[in-house]
Amino acid sequence: MPTFSQRMGIKPVSDLVQLESMNDDLRTGLWNALDRDLFVKDRFNDSDFTEVLWRYHFKLPVDSRPITNTGFGMSYTRVWDQIRKHFFECVWNDVYDFVEFVLRCYPNDREIRRSIETTLARENSGYRLIDGHLSPISDPGEVREVALAIEDAHAPVKEHLRTALSLLTDRKNPDYRNSIKESISGVEAMANVVTGDSKATLGDALKILERNGKLHPALKEAFSKMYGYTSDADGIRHALMSEHNLSQADARYFLIVCSAFINLLKVQAA
Repeated sequence: MPTFSQRMGIKPVSDLVQLESMNDDLRTGLWNALDRDLFVKDRFNDSDFTEVLWRYHFKLPVDSRPITNTGFGMSYTRVWDQIRKHFFECVWNDVYDFVEFVLRCYPNDREIRRSIETTLARENSGYRLIDGHLSPISDPGEVREVALAIEDAHAPVKEHLRTALSLLTDRKNPDYRNSIKESISGVEAMANVVTGDSKATLGDALKILERNGKLHPALKEAFSKMYGYTSDADGIRHALMSEHNLSQADARYFLIVCSAFINLLKVQAA
């Protein structure tokens, strides 16, 4: 809820969706989530984490960490001063890189994931967590579709969607063209599973579902036409992949729609 000062126009309301920026509230919220729900917990190990951070994220000599021997043990105070300085002074996308790195180090820690997800939503970030990636999808329904398709899919389908998501969410070198290609390939891989035919297309799968009474003809026709836009048969996909102005919005759309296709096929073919 906006504060009194925000409602009265005395203080600005946060950006509706922060996609290529990060205000102080979001940056601070992410730090507080990491600090309060992970870094200060008994389960957290300063030595192990900072060594991995120096080696694989900062890519600095591990022995350059400013660890102090107090005579009663090792102090990591100066190490954390350096980490905190980096977090609050780096550009916005480096903050997200840091958050993703931490989550990869603790893939099974549900508490920190929930805390990060809550912070992203509360501070109007344009990104949400999906399969460990910060994805530019902020609608809860769309997030659920993509997450469900990735988490509960056959191996080939999962691999295509994970690759599509990874290419879309690379904040330094996104590859929207190949992200779209991988999303479409995920649908085709699911069609192979549904039909039991390694060469089957989505059209083949839809026909089987319609024949078995599991898909309404009108719905089947709508999906067939939509998928036809990207099919190889008439060269449209080739033309699509040749476009030089493919955007994040294009790749995002295909990932969401293809995930929805996959989830429908899983339910209807069950």
